[in-house]
This record gives sequence, C-alpha cells and structure tokens, in this order.
Amino acid sequence: MEHCRAWIESAGCDWTFEEIRQGVERGCFFLFEHPEGCMVAEFIVSPRHKVMHVFIAGGSLGAMRALLPQVEAFGRKHGCDSGGATGRKGWARLLRQYGYRPASPAVEKEL
Repeated sequence: MEHCRAWIESAGCDWTFEEIRQGVERGCFFLFEHPEGCMVAEFIVSPRHKVMHVFIAGGSLGAMRALLPQVEAFGRKHGCDSGGATGRKGWARLLRQYGYRPASPAVEKEL
C-alpha cells in the first residue's frame, strides 16, 4: 500500500494516508492497486441500496481505466446495486464514457 501514498495524499480528500491505511486494514475501505495508480472505495448502505463508492482515485488515466472494471466487479460480488464516485469534476468526464452520469450536486459549508 505504501507505493500508493503519493496518489492518496494528492487526491484532495479529508483523509490522511494513515487513516486510509487503517480503514483498509479494518475492512472499512477497499484499496484497488495498479502499478500506475490506485482507487479507494467504500460501501454506502441505505435501506434500499448498497453503493460501491470510490472516494479516492489517483494516478494515470490508463490505471483508472484498468481499475474501474475491478471496482465494479467487486461491488457486484458484494451485493451493490450501483456504483458512484466523488471527486474532482474531471472524473465525471472520464466516467461518462463508462455509463456513469451526474447524480446530484453537492454543497458544503464549514460550521
């Protein structure tokens, strides 16, 4: 997992590398690795849905394209009925060609 440190730290999320490592070790997060990138995902469960949610992705475009089918297959294997991702706007352009569509805008405010 250490070789993924730079990609995880540059992803611009609120998690530190150490927090992600611990989450993977506890089985809360799932790490998908490629020599040129990685994705970190989690399950989001509601009463009617189980979503395979990617919240960190970093590395080359080729790595992202190679990892996406693995992430989707893992989600299906574990009972997910949909997949999604949060991140920079550029990911929406990439994922559109794989059948993903914008789901809802997000907003936030520091309290």
